[in-house]
Amino acid sequence: IIYGGPLALMITVFLVQVKCFAEIINIGYAVYKMDNLPWFRSLSWYFLVASNYFFYGESLVEQFGVLINNVDFLPFLVRYHRLISFSMYIIGFVWFVLSLVKKYYLRQFSLFAWTHVALLCVVTQSYLIIQNMFQGLIWLIMPVMMVIINDIMAYFFGFFMGR
Repeated sequence: IIYGGPLALMITVFLVQVKCFAEIINIGYAVYKMDNLPWFRSLSWYFLVASNYFFYGESLVEQFGVLINNVDFLPFLVRYHRLISFSMYIIGFVWFVLSLVKKYYLRQFSLFAWTHVALLCVVTQSYLIIQNMFQGLIWLIMPVMMVIINDIMAYFFGFFMGR
């Protein structure tokens, strides 16, 4: 994957981000599963798409600007990026308000907050990882290797010196 360069690593980080978000949303959904709340999962995934568009839109233009100018419809998305991002969020918020059910206001607002906290944790983190990666692959490889080595050493010490 590292041999594939920044684009392959970026796709890998994005896939990990989607999987982490799915797990976090499944936890929130499992808590309120019996309530049969309308549109919760669809709304959560919509906000993931909207937040990814907002975060990655401008930064990818800086990195891949030459490729974007070769396609006809992409300059429009670049020119009006913030307006489109804001519109996507407002559409999601209106969708949430229209999906409210009278008996379940507290649960629905709790899940709405759960979705936004999950987005804050997962999307912001992956965005910063990708931004660091564009400053040099060492800023991705070094922390990952430190975590891998730490886990291996913790396993060995636990195996040989544990009870």
